[in-house]
Amino acid sequence: MTLLKICGVTNQRDAVMASKYADYIGMIVHSTVPTPRLVDRSKAKEIINAVRGVRTVGVVEGLDMASAIKLVGELGFDVVQYHGNATITKEIIDLLNQFGGARLAPAVAYVGDDSIIDRALEMTSRSYIEYVLIDAPKVGFRTYEHGLKIPLSVVMKVGGIPRVGVAGGINTGNISIVARFRPYLVDVSSGVERALDLRMRSW
Repeated sequence: MTLLKICGVTNQRDAVMASKYADYIGMIVHSTVPTPRLVDRSKAKEIINAVRGVRTVGVVEGLDMASAIKLVGELGFDVVQYHGNATITKEIIDLLNQFGGARLAPAVAYVGDDSIIDRALEMTSRSYIEYVLIDAPKVGFRTYEHGLKIPLSVVMKVGGIPRVGVAGGINTGNISIVARFRPYLVDVSSGVERALDLRMRSW
């Protein structure tokens, strides 16, 4: 079964509604790329406390990995989704353990090289990895078939691979196409922000 992550949640009401459909609720807590979905620390804590039955994901871009883990761990998230150079050291593993065994979800950007799939697969072998997300670059991305920001061929190749998810331009109009190939996880954000009550599990 494909898991669903709804990301970029900014308030308790949407978080509670999304938790009826999602396996993961994501909040952007640091980003150097301008986004209206950035939440501050107090709001992040409010949302974490409001949801039940889902795993919470703190999304970080623009920090080194150690700082990202400290930020997300201190806020009480279950998972650190890290956009950046995911170099794993003993310090990183120790930090994850320090915050109650928080787990890491590296996000790797697709820039036209399918070898990214092998890289994602290698990372999933590590016990502290929650999932690896193949995503589009935050700036300078291309648009592919069905409005996706990663090629459908990449979605097809990762279909059925444990703990490798996909993101990038997935919305209510194309999620059924993506889900047809059974990726481990589908990550949606702006593509469903006006339709959180949208029959998300109809696919």
